[in-house]
Amino acid sequence: MSRLLCDLGVAARVVRGGKVLLVQEATGRHQGRWGLPKGHVEADESPETAAIRELYEETGLNGTVIGLAGVRTALRTNGPAVFLCYEVDGHEGSVNAESNEISSVSWFTLSELTTLDWVSETMHQLAIDGLTHQAVTLHHKGLTPRSGPYAVYRSGVSRTRVIR
Repeated sequence: MSRLLCDLGVAARVVRGGKVLLVQEATGRHQGRWGLPKGHVEADESPETAAIRELYEETGLNGTVIGLAGVRTALRTNGPAVFLCYEVDGHEGSVNAESNEISSVSWFTLSELTTLDWVSETMHQLAIDGLTHQAVTLHHKGLTPRSGPYAVYRSGVSRTRVIR
């Protein structure tokens, strides 16, 4: 069996009280643009762990993955790229820009999303979907006994959002 290396990125979508949590990039090609807290998966972590780590590093907020909100795939010159957006239950607490990569962290309503300069159209659509109660593929612990933890996402399952 051959192994395929790919660029694996993750994002954490946190919605609370009719608002979605967004971060503004401080540096790089997306400087000044808004998106979900995001980053790359490290070799020693699961994608879910990476999403929670990035959420904390960029906003100071802890959370728990509750589902898969979206998947984006692309073929780039250096190989395939996969981006997983997780629905995250953000634990109570205040948010702030904890990283030198992030200049601002804020909560936005649906009507405010059109006023922002976005990292990508994908980020914009994921934020809209989160605020318009789109279906989320729910997270379950591994269903078959294994030596290590793994996650299963069942498609076609919608959930009712709890507004806090």
